[in-house]
Amino acid sequence: MSRIIIPGDSLLKGISEEDEITIGPGIYKTPKTQEIIPQQAGYLKVIEKKGNDKLLFIESNSKRYIPRVNDLVVGVVTGTFGDFFKVSLQDNSQQVQLSMMAFPNASKKNRPNLKVGQAVYARISEANPEVDIEIECIDPETGKEGGFGPLDESGFLFHVNLNFARELLFNKSCIFLEKLAAKCPFEIAIGINGRIWIKVGEGLSKKTTETKEEEDVDMDKSDVSFKDMMLTLAAANYLQACQRITQDKADAALKNAFKGTGNL
Repeated sequence: MSRIIIPGDSLLKGISEEDEITIGPGIYKTPKTQEIIPQQAGYLKVIEKKGNDKLLFIESNSKRYIPRVNDLVVGVVTGTFGDFFKVSLQDNSQQVQLSMMAFPNASKKNRPNLKVGQAVYARISEANPEVDIEIECIDPETGKEGGFGPLDESGFLFHVNLNFARELLFNKSCIFLEKLAAKCPFEIAIGINGRIWIKVGEGLSKKTTETKEEEDVDMDKSDVSFKDMMLTLAAANYLQACQRITQDKADAALKNAFKGTGNL
């Protein structure tokens, strides 16, 4: 179900009062009245979940990411100040802050040591426009890691448009990731801010056995690392290509992206 919506339109047309509504990007809930209103123009998407649960979000082709509470994002550490890390969610946009205490079991003596340039998978915890936006690497329901935290540096980080990122995250009928999973096992973190981290096997790490001059290098391990590197890049190329195609062309895009990796 989808229809064109602009700011000021009613979002509850065709939705029963008994339905449990979860809001996504482009929709705002007024704190006092609990009324949900659109913040941008686009297509209103209503996704049926279990029972009477429905997920509502606005799909648009905006290039600028606007943080919303509970958004899942992939950021890049750009520096530190005090007890916070500075994190970039999008090029040429305002940086957000990640507290050193916003990790499971973090304390003053046990703080994460994140490097500049390292990617993190996090959740928007505070998105008040009048103060600094904050993210955290804790699952709010369990208080544990929940998949959040620093991402392996051997993974590959790339950009996609915001509309495609939402498609991968929210559209259960999207087959692009299923097609990729049938080709090779992979790890992935998708940020609604248009950044994706992906890794196949050992990813981009080039590992060889450290040896002395009289010892032989373990070529098998080196070959495995090279294969994983090529497969990781092929998987990223495939997802980038999927932004511009329909689902019926997924097989052709997959074949083209992995061309030349068949003998690895």
